[in-house]
Amino acid sequence: MNLKVCAVSKRYDSKVLEGISFEVDRGVVGLLGENGAGKTTLMEIIATLTKPDEGTIEYDGRSSAENLYPIRRQIGYLPQKFDFFAKISVEEALDYICQLKGIFSRSERQSEIEQRLQQVGLGDQRKKRFGALSGGMKQRVGIAQAMIGDPSLLLVDEPTVGLDPHERTAFRQLLGQLAADRVILLSTHIVEDIAMTSERLLVLHEGRLNYYGDLSTFIRSVEGKVWLYRGASIPASLSQGSRLMISSQSLIEGVEVRYLAETPLEGSIAIEPTLEHAYIYANRKKAAYE
Repeated sequence: MNLKVCAVSKRYDSKVLEGISFEVDRGVVGLLGENGAGKTTLMEIIATLTKPDEGTIEYDGRSSAENLYPIRRQIGYLPQKFDFFAKISVEEALDYICQLKGIFSRSERQSEIEQRLQQVGLGDQRKKRFGALSGGMKQRVGIAQAMIGDPSLLLVDEPTVGLDPHERTAFRQLLGQLAADRVILLSTHIVEDIAMTSERLLVLHEGRLNYYGDLSTFIRSVEGKVWLYRGASIPASLSQGSRLMISSQSLIEGVEVRYLAETPLEGSIAIEPTLEHAYIYANRKKAAYE
Protein backbone atom coordinates (compact mmCIF):
# COMPACT_ATOMS: atom_id res chain seq x y z
CA MET A 1 0.00 0.00 0.00
CA ASN A 2 1.02 3.58 -0.62
CA LEU A 3 0.02 5.76 2.34
CA LYS A 4 0.13 9.51 1.76
CA VAL A 5 -0.60 11.92 4.61
CA CYS A 6 -0.99 15.51 3.39
CA ALA A 7 -0.94 18.52 5.78
CA VAL A 8 -3.11 16.85 8.44
CA SER A 9 -4.11 18.96 11.45
CA LYS A 10 -6.39 18.22 14.39
CA ARG A 11 -7.54 20.46 17.21
CA TYR A 12 -9.15 19.69 20.55
CA ASP A 13 -8.83 22.26 23.36
CA SER A 14 -5.54 23.20 21.77
CA LYS A 15 -3.94 22.12 18.52
CA VAL A 16 -2.85 18.47 18.80
CA LEU A 17 -1.47 18.00 15.29
CA GLU A 18 -0.30 20.68 12.92
CA GLY A 19 0.45 20.16 9.23
CA ILE A 20 1.67 16.54 9.33
CA SER A 21 2.80 15.25 5.91
CA PHE A 22 4.64 12.07 4.91
CA GLU A 23 4.43 9.20 2.44
CA VAL A 24 5.36 5.52 2.76
CA ASP A 25 4.87 2.41 0.65
CA ARG A 26 6.79 -0.38 2.40
CA GLY A 27 8.24 -1.70 5.65
CA VAL A 28 8.08 -0.53 9.25
CA VAL A 29 7.90 3.18 10.02
CA GLY A 30 8.57 4.03 13.65
CA LEU A 31 6.42 6.85 15.03
CA LEU A 32 8.31 8.29 17.98
CA GLY A 33 7.29 11.05 20.35
CA GLU A 34 6.82 11.95 23.98
CA ASN A 35 3.48 11.43 25.73
CA GLY A 36 1.07 14.03 24.39
CA ALA A 37 2.96 14.55 21.12
CA GLY A 38 -0.08 13.46 19.08
CA LYS A 39 0.94 9.89 18.16
CA THR A 40 -2.34 8.19 19.06
CA THR A 41 -4.38 10.96 17.43
CA LEU A 42 -2.43 10.54 14.20
CA MET A 43 -2.91 6.75 14.33
CA GLU A 44 -6.66 7.14 14.86
CA ILE A 45 -6.89 9.52 11.90
CA ILE A 46 -5.00 7.13 9.62
CA ALA A 47 -7.22 4.27 10.89
CA THR A 48 -10.27 6.34 9.76
CA LEU A 49 -11.61 6.44 13.35
CA THR A 50 -11.11 10.21 13.69
CA LYS A 51 -11.53 12.88 11.04
CA PRO A 52 -8.81 15.53 10.64
CA ASP A 53 -9.81 19.17 10.82
CA GLU A 54 -7.53 19.92 7.90
CA GLY A 55 -5.59 17.90 5.35
CA THR A 56 -6.17 14.61 3.55
CA ILE A 57 -5.00 11.00 3.61
CA GLU A 58 -4.74 8.81 0.54
CA TYR A 59 -4.57 5.01 0.53
CA ASP A 60 -3.23 3.81 -2.83
CA GLY A 61 -4.46 7.09 -4.27
CA ARG A 62 -7.96 6.75 -2.80
CA SER A 63 -9.58 9.07 -0.27
CA SER A 64 -11.32 7.59 2.75
CA ALA A 65 -14.15 10.10 2.28
CA GLU A 66 -15.17 8.34 -0.94
CA ASN A 67 -13.96 4.79 -0.25
CA LEU A 68 -14.34 4.37 3.51
CA TYR A 69 -15.37 0.72 3.80
CA PRO A 70 -13.07 -0.71 1.09
CA ILE A 71 -10.17 1.17 2.71
CA ARG A 72 -11.06 -0.04 6.21
CA ARG A 73 -10.86 -3.63 4.96
CA GLN A 74 -7.21 -2.93 4.05
CA ILE A 75 -6.34 -1.59 7.53
CA GLY A 76 -5.44 -3.59 10.60
CA TYR A 77 -5.33 -1.69 13.90
CA LEU A 78 -4.00 -2.65 17.32
CA PRO A 79 -4.98 0.18 19.71
CA GLN A 80 -2.96 1.15 22.74
CA LYS A 81 -5.43 -0.54 25.09
CA PHE A 82 -6.56 -3.90 23.74
CA ASP A 83 -8.48 -5.67 26.50
CA PHE A 84 -12.07 -5.87 25.30
CA PHE A 85 -12.83 -9.60 25.52
CA ALA A 86 -11.94 -10.64 29.07
CA LYS A 87 -14.70 -13.25 29.52
CA ILE A 88 -14.69 -15.01 26.13
CA SER A 89 -12.16 -17.30 24.50
CA VAL A 90 -9.45 -16.24 22.07
CA GLU A 91 -11.28 -18.09 19.29
CA GLU A 92 -14.60 -16.39 20.08
CA ALA A 93 -12.95 -12.97 20.12
CA LEU A 94 -11.37 -13.51 16.72
CA ASP A 95 -14.63 -14.88 15.33
CA TYR A 96 -16.35 -11.66 16.37
CA ILE A 97 -13.67 -9.54 14.67
CA CYS A 98 -14.02 -11.63 11.50
CA GLN A 99 -17.72 -10.78 11.35
CA LEU A 100 -17.00 -7.10 11.93
CA LYS A 101 -14.64 -7.26 8.94
CA GLY A 102 -17.31 -8.77 6.73
CA ILE A 103 -16.31 -12.45 6.82
CA PHE A 104 -19.72 -14.10 7.33
CA SER A 105 -19.10 -17.63 6.09
CA ARG A 106 -18.40 -19.89 9.08
CA SER A 107 -15.87 -21.98 7.17
CA GLU A 108 -14.04 -18.85 5.98
CA ARG A 109 -13.94 -17.50 9.52
CA GLN A 110 -12.53 -20.76 10.87
CA SER A 111 -9.85 -20.79 8.17
CA GLU A 112 -8.96 -17.16 8.87
CA ILE A 113 -8.78 -17.71 12.63
CA GLU A 114 -6.58 -20.77 12.20
CA GLN A 115 -4.18 -18.87 9.92
CA ARG A 116 -3.85 -15.89 12.24
CA LEU A 117 -3.38 -17.96 15.40
CA GLN A 118 -0.62 -19.95 13.75
CA GLN A 119 0.93 -16.71 12.47
CA VAL A 120 1.28 -15.32 15.99
CA GLY A 121 2.17 -18.62 17.65
CA LEU A 122 -1.04 -19.09 19.65
CA GLY A 123 -2.56 -22.13 17.97
CA ASP A 124 -2.73 -23.99 21.30
CA GLN A 125 -4.39 -21.09 23.14
CA ARG A 126 -7.59 -20.82 21.08
CA LYS A 127 -9.91 -22.11 23.84
CA LYS A 128 -8.32 -20.10 26.62
CA ARG A 129 -10.23 -17.17 28.10
CA PHE A 130 -8.74 -13.91 26.85
CA GLY A 131 -8.66 -12.40 30.35
CA ALA A 132 -6.46 -15.26 31.57
CA LEU A 133 -3.68 -14.63 29.05
CA SER A 134 -0.34 -13.00 29.86
CA GLY A 135 0.34 -9.48 28.65
CA GLY A 136 2.48 -10.75 25.79
CA MET A 137 -0.15 -13.24 24.66
CA LYS A 138 -2.85 -10.57 24.73
CA GLN A 139 -0.73 -8.43 22.44
CA ARG A 140 -0.30 -11.41 20.11
CA VAL A 141 -4.08 -11.82 20.00
CA GLY A 142 -4.22 -8.09 19.25
CA ILE A 143 -1.93 -8.59 16.27
CA ALA A 144 -3.96 -11.63 15.17
CA GLN A 145 -7.20 -9.61 15.13
CA ALA A 146 -5.48 -6.75 13.31
CA MET A 147 -4.21 -9.18 10.66
CA ILE A 148 -7.66 -10.64 9.91
CA GLY A 149 -8.36 -10.09 6.23
CA ASP A 150 -4.62 -9.77 5.46
CA PRO A 151 -4.51 -5.93 5.54
CA SER A 152 -1.89 -4.05 3.54
CA LEU A 153 -1.60 -1.37 6.27
CA LEU A 154 -1.01 -2.35 9.89
CA LEU A 155 -1.23 0.29 12.65
CA VAL A 156 0.23 -0.68 16.03
CA ASP A 157 -0.04 1.74 18.97
CA GLU A 158 2.29 1.31 21.99
CA PRO A 159 2.36 -2.51 21.66
CA THR A 160 5.09 -3.34 24.18
CA VAL A 161 4.09 -1.19 27.17
CA GLY A 162 3.93 -3.44 30.23
CA LEU A 163 5.61 -6.42 28.56
CA ASP A 164 8.64 -8.11 30.08
CA PRO A 165 11.95 -8.12 28.11
CA HIS A 166 11.35 -11.60 26.63
CA GLU A 167 7.82 -10.69 25.48
CA ARG A 168 9.06 -7.43 23.98
CA THR A 169 11.77 -9.19 22.01
CA ALA A 170 9.32 -11.80 20.69
CA PHE A 171 6.84 -9.10 19.72
CA ARG A 172 9.46 -7.12 17.81
CA GLN A 173 10.46 -10.25 15.91
CA LEU A 174 6.82 -10.85 14.96
CA LEU A 175 6.48 -7.32 13.60
CA GLY A 176 9.61 -7.82 11.52
CA GLN A 177 8.11 -10.94 9.96
CA LEU A 178 4.82 -9.20 9.16
CA ALA A 179 6.57 -6.23 7.51
CA ALA A 180 7.76 -8.24 4.50
CA ASP A 181 4.76 -7.38 2.31
CA ARG A 182 2.90 -4.51 3.97
CA VAL A 183 3.28 -1.09 5.59
CA ILE A 184 3.47 -1.11 9.39
CA LEU A 185 3.22 2.10 11.38
CA LEU A 186 4.57 1.46 14.88
CA SER A 187 3.78 4.18 17.40
CA THR A 188 5.71 4.21 20.67
CA HIS A 189 7.68 6.31 23.13
CA ILE A 190 10.09 3.39 23.71
CA VAL A 191 13.16 4.24 21.66
CA GLU A 192 14.55 0.69 21.70
CA ASP A 193 11.45 -0.69 19.96
CA ILE A 194 12.00 1.67 17.04
CA ALA A 195 15.73 0.97 16.85
CA MET A 196 15.13 -2.78 16.68
CA THR A 197 12.30 -2.84 14.12
CA SER A 198 12.24 0.21 11.85
CA GLU A 199 14.10 1.40 8.79
CA ARG A 200 12.32 4.73 8.60
CA LEU A 201 11.43 7.12 11.39
CA LEU A 202 8.78 9.76 11.98
CA VAL A 203 9.34 12.00 15.01
CA LEU A 204 6.54 14.09 16.50
CA HIS A 205 7.15 16.83 19.02
CA GLU A 206 4.31 18.93 20.44
CA GLY A 207 2.09 18.04 17.49
CA ARG A 208 4.60 18.95 14.80
CA LEU A 209 6.68 16.78 12.51
CA ASN A 210 10.29 17.02 13.70
CA TYR A 211 11.78 14.46 11.30
CA TYR A 212 10.79 11.92 8.65
CA GLY A 213 13.33 9.78 6.85
CA ASP A 214 15.89 7.02 7.24
CA LEU A 215 16.76 5.93 10.75
CA SER A 216 20.49 5.92 10.00
CA THR A 217 20.40 9.48 8.66
CA PHE A 218 18.63 10.64 11.81
CA ILE A 219 21.27 9.05 14.03
CA ARG A 220 24.12 10.54 12.00
CA SER A 221 22.67 13.99 12.63
CA VAL A 222 24.25 13.96 16.10
CA GLU A 223 27.69 12.70 15.16
CA GLY A 224 30.27 14.85 16.96
CA LYS A 225 27.72 15.97 19.56
CA VAL A 226 27.74 12.99 21.94
CA TRP A 227 30.57 12.93 24.50
CA LEU A 228 32.01 10.82 27.28
CA TYR A 229 33.68 12.47 30.28
CA ARG A 230 35.52 10.72 33.12
CA GLY A 231 36.64 12.62 36.19
CA ALA A 232 36.66 12.85 39.93
CA SER A 233 33.16 14.38 40.01
CA ILE A 234 30.45 15.74 37.73
CA PRO A 235 31.53 19.20 36.52
CA ALA A 236 29.22 22.03 37.51
CA SER A 237 28.99 23.12 33.85
CA LEU A 238 27.07 19.92 33.02
CA SER A 239 24.18 20.93 35.27
CA GLN A 240 24.20 24.53 34.09
CA GLY A 241 23.92 26.17 30.70
CA SER A 242 23.44 24.38 27.41
CA ARG A 243 25.19 21.04 27.80
CA LEU A 244 22.75 18.19 28.45
CA MET A 245 23.76 15.25 30.63
CA ILE A 246 22.25 11.98 29.38
CA SER A 247 23.56 9.49 31.93
CA SER A 248 26.14 9.07 34.68
CA GLN A 249 27.55 6.25 36.73
CA SER A 250 29.96 5.96 39.62
CA LEU A 251 33.35 4.35 39.07
CA ILE A 252 35.96 3.15 41.55
CA GLU A 253 37.68 6.48 41.08
CA GLY A 254 35.18 9.18 40.20
CA VAL A 255 32.34 9.24 37.68
CA GLU A 256 31.61 8.59 34.01
CA VAL A 257 29.20 10.93 32.24
CA ARG A 258 27.61 10.86 28.77
CA TYR A 259 26.28 14.17 27.51
CA LEU A 260 25.19 16.16 24.45
CA ALA A 261 26.93 19.38 23.47
CA GLU A 262 28.17 21.28 20.46
CA THR A 263 31.35 22.10 22.38
CA PRO A 264 32.75 19.42 24.71
CA LEU A 265 34.35 19.75 28.11
CA GLU A 266 38.11 19.50 28.12
CA GLY A 267 39.21 15.87 28.34
CA SER A 268 36.00 14.47 26.80
CA ILE A 269 36.01 11.95 23.96
CA ALA A 270 33.43 11.64 21.18
CA ILE A 271 31.35 8.44 21.24
CA GLU A 272 29.14 6.77 18.66
CA PRO A 273 25.59 8.16 18.78
CA THR A 274 22.44 6.08 19.21
CA LEU A 275 18.82 6.66 18.28
CA GLU A 276 18.12 7.81 21.83
CA HIS A 277 20.84 10.48 21.58
CA ALA A 278 19.47 11.73 18.26
CA TYR A 279 15.91 11.77 19.58
CA ILE A 280 16.82 13.77 22.67
CA TYR A 281 18.81 16.21 20.54
CA ALA A 282 16.02 16.67 17.96
CA ASN A 283 13.46 17.50 20.63
CA ARG A 284 15.54 20.30 22.10
CA LYS A 285 15.99 23.72 20.56
CA LYS A 286 19.39 23.91 18.95
CA ALA A 287 19.86 27.27 20.59
CA ALA A 288 20.09 25.44 23.92
CA TYR A 289 23.47 24.01 22.91
CA GLU A 290 26.77 25.81 22.88
